[in-house]
Amino acid sequence: MPSATSPPKSILKSSFNVSNGTPAPLNLSREKRSRQVALHHAHLLQYRKDIEARNLDSTETLLDLPSSSSAFPSEPSNADTHTLKDALRTFQPSDFDALVEERNIDHRCGYMFCPRKNRSQGSCGKYRIVTGRRDIDFKVVNPQELARWCSDECGKMALYLRVQLSGEPAWMREWKDEKPLELYTESEERMARGRRHEQRTPPILATGPGSRDEDMQQRMRDLAIERGDKNNVDRVSGKVTVVVKDNDQQEQRTPVPPNTKNNLGGAIEGYVPTGKHISKRVSGEEEYPEDIIPTI
Repeated sequence: MPSATSPPKSILKSSFNVSNGTPAPLNLSREKRSRQVALHHAHLLQYRKDIEARNLDSTETLLDLPSSSSAFPSEPSNADTHTLKDALRTFQPSDFDALVEERNIDHRCGYMFCPRKNRSQGSCGKYRIVTGRRDIDFKVVNPQELARWCSDECGKMALYLRVQLSGEPAWMREWKDEKPLELYTESEERMARGRRHEQRTPPILATGPGSRDEDMQQRMRDLAIERGDKNNVDRVSGKVTVVVKDNDQQEQRTPVPPNTKNNLGGAIEGYVPTGKHISKRVSGEEEYPEDIIPTI
C-alpha cells in the first residue's frame, strides 16, 4: 500500500497557499500598504482642492475691501485687517498677483485697503521715465506696474504684504502654525517704538573687570611686552610718566666782525678772498692759460 506523501512545495513565491488556496500574509501587507498610499494621495488631492477653493473664496472677499468707501489706506479698520490677514494665509505670490489683476480690471487700486481707482497710463510706450522731486531722481519703469496702484505709497504697502507670502503651496506646509502677516503701517509703528525706547534708555558702557575696554587694554599690554617696548606698558593702561628735561644750552659765541684792514672787502657769501689773484691781475703778472678748446 503506497504511503501518503505531501504535495511538492514550490520554490516560487505564490500569492495563494497551496494547501487551502488562501492569500499569503505577505500579499496581505502589500495590498494594505498600497491601499494606504492610495488613500494618502486621495486625501492630499482633496486637501489641495479645499485650499484652492478657499483661495477662490478669499479672492472674492478681498475684492470687496475696504468695507467703507471713505476708508484711508494707511488706517484700515480692525475688521478689514483681520479679514485680510486670515485670507492671505494660504496665498502664494501668484495668487496675490491674480487678486491685484482682478481689482485692476474693476478699475480699482490693487491695494486691498484703498477705495480709490488705479492710475490710467493710456496708450504709452513699453517703458516710461518717472521723475521724482528733483530732475536727477528718475527711474525707468513699466507702465503696467504703475497702473496697478493709485500711488506709490499704496504700491509700497501692497508689495510689503507680497514679500511675506510663501512660495510653497499651502497644502505642502503647515500654514496654520505660521506667523501672521504684518502690515506696512504696523512695521512702521514697531520701528518707531524701538527708536523711542532706545532714546529713553541710553547705552550703559561697561568699564569694570571683564568689560570690552579692559580686555582691549590687556591685549595692548601683552603686545607691548611682546615687542619689548617696556616703556609703553604703563602708557597703554592710561598712566603716562612725564619727565621734564631742559635742553642743553650751548655756549653762545660772540659774533666776530669782518676784517677791514685790507682793501679786499668782506666775505662774499661766506667766502673770504685771499687777494693773490687780485694782486697779480693789478700788476699784470697773471698768466692766462691757452685756449684748450681745439680748433675745428
